[in-house]
Amino acid sequence: MTDNSKIPGRGWTIVLIAWLAFMLANLSNFAFGVVLPDMRAEIGFDLNMAGWLSAIAWIGKGLLTIPIICFISKGKPKTVLFTIFLLLGFGMILQGLATNVVMLFIGRLFVMGVAAGIVSVLVVFKIQWIPKEKLGSINGVEMFTGPAGQMLGTAAFPIFLAMVSGWRDVMIAMGVGALFLAVLWLLIAKDKTDSNSKNYDKVPVLQPLKEALKHKNTWLLAFAWPMTSITWIAVYTFWPTYAVESLNLSIKEAGMILGLLPIGSAIACLVSPVLAQKWGYDKPLIVASGIVLPFAYYSLMLTNSVLLLSISAFISGYAAYNFVPLAFTTLYKTNMSPRAVSMGTGFIFSLVGLGGAVGGAATGWLGTQYGLETALSLTCITPILFAVFTMFLTETGWKAEQKSKNTVLEKLA
Repeated sequence: MTDNSKIPGRGWTIVLIAWLAFMLANLSNFAFGVVLPDMRAEIGFDLNMAGWLSAIAWIGKGLLTIPIICFISKGKPKTVLFTIFLLLGFGMILQGLATNVVMLFIGRLFVMGVAAGIVSVLVVFKIQWIPKEKLGSINGVEMFTGPAGQMLGTAAFPIFLAMVSGWRDVMIAMGVGALFLAVLWLLIAKDKTDSNSKNYDKVPVLQPLKEALKHKNTWLLAFAWPMTSITWIAVYTFWPTYAVESLNLSIKEAGMILGLLPIGSAIACLVSPVLAQKWGYDKPLIVASGIVLPFAYYSLMLTNSVLLLSISAFISGYAAYNFVPLAFTTLYKTNMSPRAVSMGTGFIFSLVGLGGAVGGAATGWLGTQYGLETALSLTCITPILFAVFTMFLTETGWKAEQKSKNTVLEKLA
């Protein structure tokens, strides 16, 4: 295909429906830190339980993503995504109706337990409908939807709360929206059956995973990425409480500052693929995130100046997602089958989910034992390990690919 290849209208519609669902899932999950004080007051649970409520979403993501992706080995990715959208809707509605902690646990498990499956299963449709040379920019836009939902869940959620009766009504409204997307998906999504598309015949369930795990980058990203999600979830869940209790900020100020995290992330998702394309290399930009993040996150504990905290939050958000579209695209730049790319993505996201679970549960426990400042400060260390792991990635930028081709031609000459 040429650079002038266009994405068909149905292809755009398919990815847009999935992106909206992914954005809703992130909105629901990342609003948790903002509504946590109201939830604790209304339902009644302590800081340690709050940590586990944060963790359950990421435990579900870690444990359920691979089983969900396995279903596409049976050739029905459309049905898998339809089911995911239904579970998203029911999970949000259940949280809105919750009268006890158990209902919150189940609702959050449904929402984030299946959310990573959206991105992973969508890989199959993107490979069918999106020209290969446009996948990098499409993945950048796709990753933009995550922080966009996070931004709405932090900076904008207090506005939503002021417009309605409270957090319950917002959750129920989002659940209804997810169910509407499920119906829309059922009507519009379809496999592209042209000469360039492979038929998705049934294969052994674990065959795509075995294929994905033969590639070094799959393993390195699976171990590196969770090191950033530990700090990310710790900050998202507990920094608003720390800001109110220790920095004497209002919940509105804390939400506004935290809202700059996903704004920085959203900009990074759109900018980093452009920078990498112009530079010709991916790995240096990926590694840079692990170097910047520890300092940026830790600075959120050093002052109560709204201006300085806003700058720190923006830098943290940018660095946290600067690597995401580049790392996400590395698996596409292999000779793996579409389902292997999907399974490899799911494998990585499973461990990212477990990293988030550790971030939530460990910070809640440490906060109870030693205070939130100590707990949050300790989690700022882990992104350093991300930098260490990603230094060993195989470079997938176009200059490296061009250099490799030239080397092959020289050997053949």
